[in-house]
Amino acid sequence: MPRQEIEPAYGYVRAHDLPDDEVDALEKQLYEYASANRLRLVDIRVERYRLLRLGELSGWLIEEQVQHLIVPSMEHVSSHPIARMLFCEAVCLDARAELHEACSEDA
Repeated sequence: MPRQEIEPAYGYVRAHDLPDDEVDALEKQLYEYASANRLRLVDIRVERYRLLRLGELSGWLIEEQVQHLIVPSMEHVSSHPIARMLFCEAVCLDARAELHEACSEDA
């Protein structure tokens, strides 16, 4: 049986209106997801901007050669479906990273 390597992953949290304790809880959720899914969380990018900065995000993902990006949920990224679609495009198509939801809102 081939040995499964633990792969590096990065986290992303939007926190423009969240208190620090909620940001800490979201970061803990990302670490727990990574650990449960054979991923090692290397870094978490916390965005405090109101608007999604997708160009900066995809640039960061490409520069860091990110293969796995963990978000709390797509609903956390944005409540707007088109913004979520553009976020997925920036992560999956532009940066060619795999997108993981630590806790899907549908679950």
